[in-house]
Amino acid sequence: MRASPHSDSCWAWVDIHDTVAGSNARLYISKFVSIGGTNCQIKGARPHSGSVHCARCQRWGHHSDQCRAKCARCPLCSGPHTEANHFKCVDAKRVDVRQCANCTAAKRPADKRSHSATDAKVCPFWKNRFDRAWLKRQFPARSTSGVQ
Repeated sequence: MRASPHSDSCWAWVDIHDTVAGSNARLYISKFVSIGGTNCQIKGARPHSGSVHCARCQRWGHHSDQCRAKCARCPLCSGPHTEANHFKCVDAKRVDVRQCANCTAAKRPADKRSHSATDAKVCPFWKNRFDRAWLKRQFPARSTSGVQ
């Protein structure tokens, strides 16, 4: 992330998964790494137990690299297109209609899903993005008997 639009510096976050309760990862704090010929200091950050948001299907719990959705979903209307193509793919009369992909999948009432998937002020999924237990409870467990 750039420090500002006209800055020559930026921030980068890297998750280090350490099976020994962080003891090995702590060894890297305050060390320097060379990126593009520039020495950058490694600083520690507070860990969070948040869930990841998929930029492809707009669902929580996995990254777009692991997404198994057949097509991309628009974060504005949850249609089968990207946000960049929203105005091309949606009828002009419905271009301002919003529908959250997460609230729709969780079968929330229609009046409770009329926002975009990335609406931080309204979407309950966005508000609870760091609560993995809450996110998991929103979708009933799938049947393993083959009947769905």
